[in-house]
Amino acid sequence: MARTVMPDPKGLRQHGPGMVPGINAGGFLFLSAIRGRDPATGKASDDPHEQARQALRNLANVLAASGAGLADVVKVTLYLHDLKYRTPFHEVWMKVFPKDPPARIAFQVADANPVPGGNAHFALDVIALAPETKSGRAKSSRSARALAVRRPAKRKKTAKRRR
Repeated sequence: MARTVMPDPKGLRQHGPGMVPGINAGGFLFLSAIRGRDPATGKASDDPHEQARQALRNLANVLAASGAGLADVVKVTLYLHDLKYRTPFHEVWMKVFPKDPPARIAFQVADANPVPGGNAHFALDVIALAPETKSGRAKSSRSARALAVRRPAKRKKTAKRRR
């Protein structure tokens, strides 16, 4: 199975050393540590609504650099520094995904910052569908369809012999 590193959006590095924007593998994009920092300044607003908007913009930018978009997102894990930030995040989420949103779960964590002393209210881990090539086949060696769970073949019933 092919595994490739996703490119940084428009040359803006959003992750520190040893980190990548995401991985394209198995027909999916796996992204981690998406936060609400402005990539140009590296700073995050103290306003949780603005952090949520920026985090989702950052997500959209990382996806776009790989030819995908927010409509391709299938699962989001939201790590909250404090549960009080869940409602502001959800309010922004509903504006970005007003209908048929991706699956999502939220957890409170001790710290959502990459280093101590930051003001990140949350971080996102995201799974999205990888874009397809013009031929309609997934760019990776296995498409999402190939990963679908298949039912085992039904066995033919055989008559039991009585002794």
